[in-house]
Amino acid sequence: MIDPPHNYIDPAIAPVATSWSRIDAWLAQHAPASFESLRPPADPHDIARTEAALGFPLPPDLRESLLCHNGDGWPGALPCGPLYSTEEIIEVRKLRMRIWEPDDPDLAPWWAERWIPFAGGDGDDHFIEAGAGMWRNHIGYADHTEFGRYSGWPTLGAFLQGVAEALEHMANRHYGGTVSRPMLNEDGEVYW
Repeated sequence: MIDPPHNYIDPAIAPVATSWSRIDAWLAQHAPASFESLRPPADPHDIARTEAALGFPLPPDLRESLLCHNGDGWPGALPCGPLYSTEEIIEVRKLRMRIWEPDDPDLAPWWAERWIPFAGGDGDDHFIEAGAGMWRNHIGYADHTEFGRYSGWPTLGAFLQGVAEALEHMANRHYGGTVSRPMLNEDGEVYW
């Protein structure tokens, strides 16, 4: 199979900003505390600083998502846990890269050079593959004790569209090997 060109856009997947608009509208109406936990958009200068620290560009969907929300608070409004801000992306990746030992075959799948953390906490991170090859732009999960793995979501845009659909229909959706359903608590928060 041939990788699509880097500027390929799957017509079945809505733009990230469209999915965020749907998520925001649902949260504002049904889970106001979760909606309030979402941070304002990232400043483009902060995104540029993040890319400079990484040494390569952010995947387009992550860039677009950061321009909608520069992270959120604990426990997070999405099934992946809190979204990282531009600063947290840098911090978490620096920590992962400092611990990672690419020459150790037992640890090599624990982290990879072009994985960009975008959500998680306590050493358990969701990432986007920014390297070349068939897994480019795919979402994965790397906890602090086991090997990292890809979750099945081909892009952050596809994931956010799935979250919007799950919220709007209060339906089960597949998220990285598990099936999650959005639930509401009396404090105005959504949890998965």
